[in-house]
Amino acid sequence: MVKTTIENNSVQATMVMPLWGRAKYSRKYPDLLLDPLVHDIFDRLMQDFNFDLSKAEKYYGDREEYFGLIFLARARNFDDALQKYLQKYPKATVINLGAGLDTGFSRNDNGQLLWYDIDLPNIIELRRKYIPETARSICLSKSILDFSWMTEIKYNSQNGIFFIAGGLLMYFKEEVVQRLLISLSEKYPGGELIFDGTSKLGLKVGNKRSIKADKSEMLWYFYLKKPNKQINQWSPKIKVIDYFPYWARTKRNPIWAKSTIKLIKISTFLKLGLIAHIKFLK
Repeated sequence: MVKTTIENNSVQATMVMPLWGRAKYSRKYPDLLLDPLVHDIFDRLMQDFNFDLSKAEKYYGDREEYFGLIFLARARNFDDALQKYLQKYPKATVINLGAGLDTGFSRNDNGQLLWYDIDLPNIIELRRKYIPETARSICLSKSILDFSWMTEIKYNSQNGIFFIAGGLLMYFKEEVVQRLLISLSEKYPGGELIFDGTSKLGLKVGNKRSIKADKSEMLWYFYLKKPNKQINQWSPKIKVIDYFPYWARTKRNPIWAKSTIKLIKISTFLKLGLIAHIKFLK
């Protein structure tokens, strides 16, 4: 079998590296994220494709733990918000936009919710191989910008609907993100969306890294300014109900590497990454 190298900032990396981060570091720090399903999926994927992650890990250097923990922190913040929503709407429909190989359903399943993972056809084909669908966990092979997926999901407004968009929206231009959110707000009043984004400085740093790695096709375009002002003005049906720096609600573990703690402090101080939580008003 040919050993396949995962290039940092490649299309494959945007799908495999989050899986790598959750698998490697949830083993070490289950108090931050308990994600038992991810380990088997990651091990099978590495065995089947003989992926070589050494180049990506070498690229991270002493920042490897920090970049691995990013995926845990994001998942934990998303899970916390979703769990709070499910307390009020236990039979909610949950839509994971740009799902990749995310294992959110297994972490959050309460036995009642209905979950959809939406991504491009080639990604969903791979996903189905490693994460089989169930009666309440369904894949849709669609671009999230092909709004026809909205006609395929089962949704009861009384049961609620919650959207997740991890590591996704920054790849689109602001007018595209605006059109998506307005469409969601008109179709799903009362629903909520949580997503992660980057600041203007974070976008500049991230794009500089991508260009240096000769991955200009992976550039970011959308960045968050002051979300409550920036996004609220898009529509009277859209309201930012919460936003915070990426690491603001993640408890620091004293056994993390000093370089990890340092980068977390820098990222938080400069607000390089943000998480925003939106409600679609009725």
